[in-house]
Order: sequence, then structure tokens, then C-alpha cells
Amino acid sequence: MSKKVVIVDEQGFSRICSALLELQGCRAECRPLPVCAVDLHGPDVGLVVTSYPYGEQLLESLVGGDLPVLVLADSLSDPLLSALKGVRHACCMVKPVDYERLTSYVRQMLVGEAIELGGYDLV
Repeated sequence: MSKKVVIVDEQGFSRICSALLELQGCRAECRPLPVCAVDLHGPDVGLVVTSYPYGEQLLESLVGGDLPVLVLADSLSDPLLSALKGVRHACCMVKPVDYERLTSYVRQMLVGEAIELGGYDLV
């Protein structure tokens, strides 16, 4: 896969997620907060993974952009759903994370198989 996954989350989870994705053949890079959509602009970035509410400000910076984002959340809430509505290509997974499902979904997103045009998806 030529595109990479940028993980913007707490250090411990970022390292684990990065290692798991790399074992599956994905390129992954961890970035600390604060980071915004401008920092993620580049032809080699195919997906951003973050959690909510940790990455709430990042989600706000992605509103209206085309960069796909996968959000991991403890639970669904009205503020989370509102944040997802502003991002064109967003997916939300509720924790606890099933890492096999996560890596499978990430691979699908990187090749464009799991992305609907506009809106968000819950998996």
C-alpha cells in the first residue's frame, strides 16, 4: 500500500495501533496533538485514526475536507455524531476495539473500498 495511516491518539495506543497496522502491511505514523488538517495534507496520507474526545479539535479541523478519518469512541453521543457529520468521509468504531476488525477496515479504507461519498459510517 502506498498511502499511510496517521494515528493521532494517546502515545500508548498510538504505538500499539501503529505496530498492528504495520504487521498487516500498512504504513503507519504516529503524531501527537496538536495537529490539524493542514499538518496532514499530503498525497501519501490515506487515513487518519484518532479517538473521541481526544481528537475532537482535530475532527473540527477536518470539517469539509476529503481526508478519511476513523474515530474510536467509548460510546456514541450527540456531540460525537455532530462532529462526524461535518467530516465528509468518517467512520466510528465503538471501543473496546476489535483489532482484527480495525486492521481489516483500515486496509479497506486505504484502497477506497470502505468509503462512502459523504457522511459517516458506524462499524
